[in-house]
Amino acid sequence: MELNIHVHKFGGSCLSAIEDIDAVVERIRRSEGRAVVVVSAFSGITDRLIEQIDHRSSSSNSAFTASIELEHIERVPEIASSPWAVRFAETLHHLADSLDSHAREPDIEVRADALACGERLSSLAIAAALDVRGIPAIPAWSEETGIRLIGRGEDARIDTNQTKQLLEIPAGAVPVITGWYGVTQDGYALLGRGGSDLTATAVAAALDASSVTIWRDVEGVLALSPRWTLPARNLSNLSYTEAAEFALFSEPMLHPSAVEPLREPGIPLYLRPLHRPEVNGTIIGPSIRLETPTVRAVGCLPHLVPMSWSLSNALSLAESVNDALSTLGRARIHVASIRAQPGRVRLLVSSRMAARAKRILSEKPSLPTPELGEPLSILCFVGEGIGEDPSIREQIETFAHESKIRLQFSEEERRDHAIHAMIPANQTERSIQSLCTALDLLAQ
Repeated sequence: MELNIHVHKFGGSCLSAIEDIDAVVERIRRSEGRAVVVVSAFSGITDRLIEQIDHRSSSSNSAFTASIELEHIERVPEIASSPWAVRFAETLHHLADSLDSHAREPDIEVRADALACGERLSSLAIAAALDVRGIPAIPAWSEETGIRLIGRGEDARIDTNQTKQLLEIPAGAVPVITGWYGVTQDGYALLGRGGSDLTATAVAAALDASSVTIWRDVEGVLALSPRWTLPARNLSNLSYTEAAEFALFSEPMLHPSAVEPLREPGIPLYLRPLHRPEVNGTIIGPSIRLETPTVRAVGCLPHLVPMSWSLSNALSLAESVNDALSTLGRARIHVASIRAQPGRVRLLVSSRMAARAKRILSEKPSLPTPELGEPLSILCFVGEGIGEDPSIREQIETFAHESKIRLQFSEEERRDHAIHAMIPANQTERSIQSLCTALDLLAQ
């Protein structure tokens, strides 16, 4: 395998305007070794595609596709005269046909194919932008390069072995690979929200790359998600384990599975700001245990509602859970947590979706009517070794007591690198501010 390959992933937030495209080109121009690029769809495109598919606006599919074409030409005018101009037009035509086909007869693979057009158009546009600025580049779509998935719909996963065996990228130019989607035995499927991160790390592992850099619109990883608008510290480094845990509770930091392909080969993952290349951002790599375990970050799944039901002896626990999950999945209701034990099932769903979720499950003859509990939030304290050190839990409990926070540790989620706790939903913002201040996670 070729040495000194550096994979660069650019998400939609880094593909919003002409100045973003210019920055992308410069990051590749200054890349060490051989650059391999992975791209998401341009900012806003996937949301527009989902809206058109699911809620069919008043505009026809052909008019909608024309507006998508205009968005790409406005950001990368060179696409219209590039070597891929014909392919660009063909992709737009394919998008319109796919939208029409799905409208006539909804199909999960056709839907995935239509949504993947956002990444295909992005690949063509970025390749054109690089090429016209003197950096030979070539679009490399997932179906052509050998990226294989397992599963269907929007929650598939990378088939690591198949992808490693089949992956083949173009030589002699910078390949611009489409993220987020791939091919299964049934057709096209998607990797879920943030899935282009996983595409980038899977490609890096298959190529035995020297590094992966995910370029973002923020400076690395903060000890607290920006959604809480508190001045959190920037983390210069995280272990693979810390990053995977924190990603589950700090959307949209990173796809939670993105670090997994990198663990065995030990490939470093950098998260850096696109427009400030002098900033090192955050590096994610193998575990480095500190002498004294410390809480390094706090994640939160806010405003969840427990839905629970009891099972009679006639009902199978596995069947009941699978039936509920598939029913909610078809309704696009995300389940944040599952707890199943003999005779009892508890799911956590967003408070915004709770009433709808209860109604949908109540209409299933095979399931008992669920009971709704009091809204809560889950806090996740992250740091190598903190789960093995009783003093850390005692410290958190003391801080919560002093701030009059009703905090309850989750015993079934104990692990060495994280501590989970539940708090009443109406105490979420105050709890985060108080605990992060006490744990010295906020910037001075």
